[in-house]
Amino acid sequence: MRLRLVAASAVAVLVVVPALASCSGDSGSKQPPVTEEPNSRPTAPPLPPKQARAARMVVFNFLRGVGSGNAKVCGLLAPEYQRITFGKPGGCSAGFGAARKRFRPKDLTALRTVIVPTGEAGPGLGDYTVRFEDLKWKGDPARPGGVLAAVFTLHQTGKTWRIVG
Repeated sequence: MRLRLVAASAVAVLVVVPALASCSGDSGSKQPPVTEEPNSRPTAPPLPPKQARAARMVVFNFLRGVGSGNAKVCGLLAPEYQRITFGKPGGCSAGFGAARKRFRPKDLTALRTVIVPTGEAGPGLGDYTVRFEDLKWKGDPARPGGVLAAVFTLHQTGKTWRIVG
């Protein structure tokens, strides 16, 4: 029995000592250096104020247009966003009236008073993001859903901004 105890102790020493030595900070260690985790959301470079304002104005005009019943705001939506929201590319024109009917009257009133004070560059180059929670309202906010996305992503092509997601 004593022999087993001695053998077990010898094995423990052979396992523990090298493990402790690897924690010594020796420069000869093969362990990679500890690094911080990258940010989960890559950040795009900030937009110049004039471009950021132009992007926010697209969301502003879209939301106010929905509130007032102006179907011309469909031109502010990229075809892929129209496909996602209305079921087909170019579907906004045909589906605008039905989408508006899903709103409560007080939601439509709120949309006519919305302000878009902020947003952020990204997620990609030439993109700008406006979050629904960052919108400001003169009264009670409209309920998100349907054409009111939790996040509006815009993309700039030339001088034109369009809502793409």
